[in-house]
Amino acid sequence: MLFHPLGIALLDALLKEKGVDSHVLDLTFSDGEEALGRIVRMRPKIAGIYVMLTMTARALWLAARIREALPETLLVCGGPLPTVRPAQFSGAFDVVFRGEAARSFPLFCREFLRKGMGMALSRGGRYPGFHARELSTGTVIQTPAEALDEHGMRGLPLPDRSPFDHARYQQAWFEREGFRPASIMTTFGCPHQCHFCSKPVFGSTFRRRDIQGVMEEVRDIRGYGYDSLWIGDDCFTLDPGHVREFCRAMISGRMDMGWTCLSRTGGVSRREVELMARAGCRKVFFGLESGSNAVLRLMNKHTTVEGAERAIGLFRAAGIEAAGFFMVGYPGETWDTIEETFAWALGLPLSEISFTVPFPLPGTKLYEQVSGVQENADWSCENENRAVYSSGFDQARLTRRIEETCALFAARRGQAGSRP
Repeated sequence: MLFHPLGIALLDALLKEKGVDSHVLDLTFSDGEEALGRIVRMRPKIAGIYVMLTMTARALWLAARIREALPETLLVCGGPLPTVRPAQFSGAFDVVFRGEAARSFPLFCREFLRKGMGMALSRGGRYPGFHARELSTGTVIQTPAEALDEHGMRGLPLPDRSPFDHARYQQAWFEREGFRPASIMTTFGCPHQCHFCSKPVFGSTFRRRDIQGVMEEVRDIRGYGYDSLWIGDDCFTLDPGHVREFCRAMISGRMDMGWTCLSRTGGVSRREVELMARAGCRKVFFGLESGSNAVLRLMNKHTTVEGAERAIGLFRAAGIEAAGFFMVGYPGETWDTIEETFAWALGLPLSEISFTVPFPLPGTKLYEQVSGVQENADWSCENENRAVYSSGFDQARLTRRIEETCALFAARRGQAGSRP
């Protein structure tokens, strides 16, 4: 999904709050050489790169080129894979920040710019999630990552969205979907322990944002010309009380913004679903994963096929579209259960489906369970349904069946849409 980077926007606001002169360079619509040229012309004292898993190779390439052109610039990175494997990045980068780092990274930048790296390293223990190697001794300085609690979240400034090319983001969405969404998060963390899920940045502790602050951010988003929201919470519906509070604030504030979100299939009642519809919810995405209860147990999903069908029925009855994510080829399942999933996906009243093969992200139980994970795995293939480990399933056959199922779904959707 194409959104301007929310985490970078928040860090930019936090840096400015600390009095640090910061400049955001969004590479979404730039090639590497163009971005490098702009960085070299700016000659920053610190260059920070957020490393998304699928962009690891590109981030390492850019870091190496910056090092070559600007050897005095301090290179810093953060993100999911650096959080799990900081040592993998400590050669290419001088400092790695693990976890949220919403407070520690801006504080480090201010102290480094004022007093230099020596002083910053000597105070490394003050920065949660800090990982760096002391140059003279080679000693690794690392502190535990730390998540903001709900009180700390209330003190966060609005993300600074001003540096981004909003017209291009909006055009891309409008051409594809007919509306212009921006991302927002209203909660952080997920307590569920699905074996395939990686959550190294926000962790397992569920935290809610203050609704007043959320509504202020919604108004800010509207000011940039967006007409809808993608709520990026791991599970927006996890706390029914939070759902009700958000929806009532959207209605009473006359926000007039359509929105979509992620949900589990349990925990919400008809009351919340109908309120979501009144508040502008257009579509809910479910991680349905498998049409076999046995496979769902293998995944540690703590959901059932029957529960999923009930939840989808609730949302459809309220006029909210339902979409499903599915995973096929999970360790321990069979071709019979894979075909059950394909048939189930085609039989559900969904407006959108997508399939993936298991992707053993570092730090997950799935990663520990499988064998033959490629040492230098190409994580950029996440959306290609290509295994990066010894799967045991015929990848060509899996890919063909996924394509056939998606084509059949699209044909049925087209026929339904053409009926008078």
